[in-house]
Amino acid sequence: MRDEELLDQIARGDEKALKKLMDLYKNRLFFYIYGLLENYEDAQEALIETFYQVWRSAKNFKGSSKVSTWLFGIARNVSRNMLRRRMREIKTVEIMEHDAIFEDQSIDSESVELVKKALDRLSVAHREVLHLAFYEELPYEEIAKILGIPLGTVKTRVFYAKKRLLEVIKELKDEELKESF
Repeated sequence: MRDEELLDQIARGDEKALKKLMDLYKNRLFFYIYGLLENYEDAQEALIETFYQVWRSAKNFKGSSKVSTWLFGIARNVSRNMLRRRMREIKTVEIMEHDAIFEDQSIDSESVELVKKALDRLSVAHREVLHLAFYEELPYEEIAKILGIPLGTVKTRVFYAKKRLLEVIKELKDEELKESF
């Protein structure tokens, strides 16, 4: 049975067709997801979520791409969402220490909050690249694969993200000064 036929049956609520599709793609998708997340448990969770999304959205498959391309796109989106969730649990101190944002290197809770606020004001693209580079400590080549962008773009994005982060921290400090008067 062709993949398109399986998706058509899944769209009509056929759980056996979903099981067949899972059997065909689960290993390939798992290794792809694991390559993005680099965590076995997260990859298992993302794989389950991927097939849940397939179940929910099979009726939306337009046939403009191969089924495998559509499946890998869903897996990528699920993985990116997991990475974003991780980013919300940021280890702010690491960025601060890495770039010596604060002159005295002593990091208090106010400084941590300041950086968290600053990160919230960055674009999603800048937050994402900082997270992958500093919190996940991934090499730029791996970040390029995850984001689907050229290596040079990763380097440029990290540079401008750090620059913008420092600007926003300064803005926030200025705002705090104005409020204290």
